Amino acid sequence: MRVRGSYVAAAAIVAACVLWVGSGMVGGGARQPAQQPEHQADRAVRVGVIDSVARPVEARLVLAGTTQAHRSVEIRAETRGRVAEILADKGARVTKGQPIVRLAMDDREARLARAEALFSQRDIEYAAASRLADKDYASRVRVATTRADRESAAAELAAARLDIARTEIKAPFAAVLDTRPVEVGTLLGVDDPVATVVELDPLKIEVEVSENVVARVRPGATAELALPGGARATGTVTYVASVAAAATRTFRVELELPNPERALAAGMTVEVALPLGETMAHAVTPAVLTLSDAGEIGVKSVNHAGVVEFHKAELVREDADAVWLGGLPETLRLITVGQDFVSAGQTVEAAPDTLLAPKS
Repeated sequence: MRVRGSYVAAAAIVAACVLWVGSGMVGGGARQPAQQPEHQADRAVRVGVIDSVARPVEARLVLAGTTQAHRSVEIRAETRGRVAEILADKGARVTKGQPIVRLAMDDREARLARAEALFSQRDIEYAAASRLADKDYASRVRVATTRADRESAAAELAAARLDIARTEIKAPFAAVLDTRPVEVGTLLGVDDPVATVVELDPLKIEVEVSENVVARVRPGATAELALPGGARATGTVTYVASVAAAATRTFRVELELPNPERALAAGMTVEVALPLGETMAHAVTPAVLTLSDAGEIGVKSVNHAGVVEFHKAELVREDADAVWLGGLPETLRLITVGQDFVSAGQTVEAAPDTLLAPKS
């Protein structure tokens, strides 16, 4: 009986274990973890904020431009001849009308003397015919013929003088002699290249602006320029294209930069800050910029209910210590600490950011 009783006790213990294990399975598997205290689960993330107010500022569009010569002209020969003398070297500054190359005279002086003699003869003949016609000793036909001969001789004389004048090839304006592919002894024909001169004062700068802002760029506006080597200057907008480039859909804008010492050359890269007029914008540190879920650049703020809002921003201007953002509400509780750890629609606890708070 004792043996049987021990079997019964063992069987009862096994059955109890089975029931205990089975109760866990029927109840849906593993035990649920203990719930956190309600005050810990609902605690809001804390962020730093400042009160930002939009202010009027001159909007600027920063673009890369290239310096170009104000004028560039390839001078060509207007008469045939051999180069007899070089009067200006490459790189030299030349004044308007200054000779660059002189051609050999050859027989030009002899042809001029002959043309002068012929004109003198024709002039005498015409004068005599006119006097005789006045006394009815010569016909009107004779007068007309001698006058035509006189005019033909005058044309030949003018051509001979012009041909001599063209032996001196001169600068058409004050400029720098950029290229001169001829040397003493070079035989030139009509329209052969002799030199290229470039006017570098003022310099011309070209930039391309998008169709979104071209209406805000005005001729006569003053733009700030960052020159190679760190120097700064100002330029004046002289031209805004009325037709967009077919390939890029952008508009060409030209500026003038005074260059009296010719210290700047054509072909240099210049940073151009074009003025676009006054607008309302917030001055912020670049550190507050963040991205939306869609990849848009903007800032985050906290509304009066403590909920995070994302605002897409437009870069209006960039200074040394701040960026100016447009397209935002006039006033904002701007998140300056923790903006990358919260999302739009999330409730947060806002605390003043004393480090970035505007100073009164």
